Amino acid sequence: MEKIPSSPQNGTLAGKQNRPAWEVPLRLVTTLALLALGPITLWAAGPSPRSPQSSDISVAVFDENPSNIWNRLYAALRVREDSEGKRYGEDSLDPMLWRESEYLLAQPSHGFALRVLDEFLQTHAENLIEDPLKRAMLQHDLWAVFDWSVQQYSQSGQARYGNEKRELQTRLAEVLRRLALTQQQIKSQLGNYAQAVASGAFASKYDPEKPQQPFLPPDLFDPRGPWVCITPSPDSIRDGGVAKLHFASFSGRSVFLVFVRLPEGRHATLDYFQTLWNFPQPWVPAPFADDQSEANPDLPSFPAGTQVALVRQMVLFDNEGKLVVSPLTESVQIRVYREITTAPRHAAGTTRNSGQDYFDIRTSRPLLFSGKQGGFRATSREESELPTFQTHGDDPIGKSQGQTLTQPMRTMQTCFMCHSGGGVRSFESVDSLLKPTRRQQEPRDIDYGPRFWNESNALWWKENQYDWGLLNGYWAVAGRISKP
Repeated sequence: MEKIPSSPQNGTLAGKQNRPAWEVPLRLVTTLALLALGPITLWAAGPSPRSPQSSDISVAVFDENPSNIWNRLYAALRVREDSEGKRYGEDSLDPMLWRESEYLLAQPSHGFALRVLDEFLQTHAENLIEDPLKRAMLQHDLWAVFDWSVQQYSQSGQARYGNEKRELQTRLAEVLRRLALTQQQIKSQLGNYAQAVASGAFASKYDPEKPQQPFLPPDLFDPRGPWVCITPSPDSIRDGGVAKLHFASFSGRSVFLVFVRLPEGRHATLDYFQTLWNFPQPWVPAPFADDQSEANPDLPSFPAGTQVALVRQMVLFDNEGKLVVSPLTESVQIRVYREITTAPRHAAGTTRNSGQDYFDIRTSRPLLFSGKQGGFRATSREESELPTFQTHGDDPIGKSQGQTLTQPMRTMQTCFMCHSGGGVRSFESVDSLLKPTRRQQEPRDIDYGPRFWNESNALWWKENQYDWGLLNGYWAVAGRISKP
């Protein structure tokens, strides 16, 4: 596999323009300087620390044999058990790790994780599986753990586990480098949405007579179809674009696209966007913060029958170290407004009085790897999970036996923590449709439409994050002092 260079030349416009080799992102320069100040113990420099016990968790995700090192690595870093023996994370989109988690940093999980990582590296286990989907998924799974280790902090807010973080990060950085695909592989072999639609496992449209039947619109990504993707304003590039909280919460490892469809179709949707942009008083003072503003609750709402979709696309990096937005769809969340109610914004975080039907369709590794349904499964109404999005950072799994364990929440309920208002009052991305942002309009060139700008902004944002600079720093240091 081609070695990742020390200063990737990432394009500012989704790879269509390349920066010159001397133009290294500021955060990368800072990271390299910091790495030069302190000792770095690379994975090959010596044996990993011993831990008093090993994990007895076994999974068969990447291979039917649970003892396969890919499965054991995934289990060590992504699957957890609480004090009551309940297991979490076997097929979750995101790791069961929170900002205050000490898992993988404290013993015994830290020592066990290092030993499995060392075994993977020393045996060149990256060569065991060539399937691009499996390599992409494991890269993305481990990348999330790396970024978490950069952002982790103790309950007191003080930095801890500095050595343990470096031990974990150096090994993860090398595994991530070895798993990288070529850009051509990423762009041509990972698409799954069309496969899901073609499978017939999901209805093609919302059926008001079957309001709980999940559906996937076949024309969702049609650039001239009835679904309009919101274009981010140039001013929003610093905070992640349209779905800001979603994007920043996952540190730019996924692109979040917001689509809107009014019942009358594309032109009616764009006309509605124009109505919002022309509204004379789009902003009002926030009720609990004198120095902040919020969208006017009296904005004209869209009609009943409107549908809103939040699409999560996987970001990867290729074998040259360039960030790439892949065609792999991680999840599709759709809200259908069967009626427009008067419920205020954040109305007690419940579905009651919201007038909405909600659908959550997400990637499942077993389905994806077996080529079924495009890898998608629909979340059931009774399904529950531990929330990892917009939490306070405490680790509900890491609590000792006898402490009150945080109870999983209904998956369908978590969406309504923010989107329980009636009509436009539940639409958190409405600020991208109001002045002073740029007016939404039909793109002249579909190659430079909303998806292009969403993806370009996302890559620019990630390039300038400390965690990405740190990962590049580890690659650069390893390239200078280790054998190729």
